Amino acid sequence: MTTLPPSHAPPVCFILKDVSFAYDSAPVLDGVSLSIDPGEFIGIVGPNGAGKTTLIRILSGMLAPDAGEALADGSTVARIDTRERARRIALVPQNETVAFPWSVHAMVLLGRHPHRSGLGFERREDFAAAREAMEAMRIEHLAERSVLDLSGGELHRVLIARALAQQTPVLLLDEPNAHLDLRHQVALFELLSRLHGLEGRTIVIITHDLNLAGMYCDRIVLMDDGRIVAFDVPERVLEEELLMQHFGVPVRVQPDPDTNRPMVRVRRTP
Repeated sequence: MTTLPPSHAPPVCFILKDVSFAYDSAPVLDGVSLSIDPGEFIGIVGPNGAGKTTLIRILSGMLAPDAGEALADGSTVARIDTRERARRIALVPQNETVAFPWSVHAMVLLGRHPHRSGLGFERREDFAAAREAMEAMRIEHLAERSVLDLSGGELHRVLIARALAQQTPVLLLDEPNAHLDLRHQVALFELLSRLHGLEGRTIVIITHDLNLAGMYCDRIVLMDDGRIVAFDVPERVLEEELLMQHFGVPVRVQPDPDTNRPMVRVRRTP
């Protein structure tokens, strides 16, 4: 994979203090508190409806808590100027409705919007960032294709490339590997690991793949029913009793023979 240009923005520290949120009258988050240091690779896991997507939207500033505080470097995330926030935090949503027939290249270039000034025309560095992001996601051969003609997996790789083109110190990803085949899932986590390890970017990713989370993440957030029930290194979160309690299926957790990271295997009941 190509080497992406580093972010020029300073690192970001997140602190959530007793955050609660509800859609209409339905509570989704209940008293969530956590801190994420700059340069951490954080995985968020949990059953459906646990509040994972709402949590990452609050981290991105798309949503403001009903109660509590969500801070980025001491400032309320949702109150940070939109353009400034987009220079520091990139979000890859779980789903995005695309109605306009942008070319793949044009869609990825949208990630450069926060960096434009004056008349807003693209500069040489914008085209370079978009090209490198497409190469990183292995979609450069799709550059002239309409996004409306892509498969679900191809479109999601375009959305990830758009976020990479923003060159932010923080990447928030909501189930990015759900639409990808095994090869592209591994390639994505390898890329994120490199951005995290070599460039110090902060990665926060929601995933249902416990093994990829265990293999790559520094710490894992386990959520259930709108609360954080565990937040620690993979070995202390991917524990058999804890996973069985919150996912409701019998599992076996053993260290991977190559990495010694925890590997989760579902046990078939007789």
